[in-house]
Amino acid sequence: KKAQAALTEQGVSFTRRDYFKERFTVEELRAVLEPAGLRPSDVLSKRAKAYGTLIGDRDLSDEELLVLMVQEPTLLRRPLAINDGRTVIGFDKLGLTKLAGNA
Repeated sequence: KKAQAALTEQGVSFTRRDYFKERFTVEELRAVLEPAGLRPSDVLSKRAKAYGTLIGDRDLSDEELLVLMVQEPTLLRRPLAINDGRTVIGFDKLGLTKLAGNA
């Protein structure tokens, strides 16, 4: 909600996707992360309750992490904002300003 408010404040139009209701596919996540130079571990929420249960101390491959993120969206850090190939993960007002092209 803070990210949505920050973008609205800057006059940026956006499409909001609730990826709990409209889950990503592995292919969609890969298509978002790869152009931004990100790996699944870069967008992994270690604070999620599911992290300890599903991942814990295991050393998982990128593909395994993507599959788990699709199955359990709480493993994805939020928000995940994308614009013209740039990506901001987690609430970062300065990052969102840059993403919007206002900095």
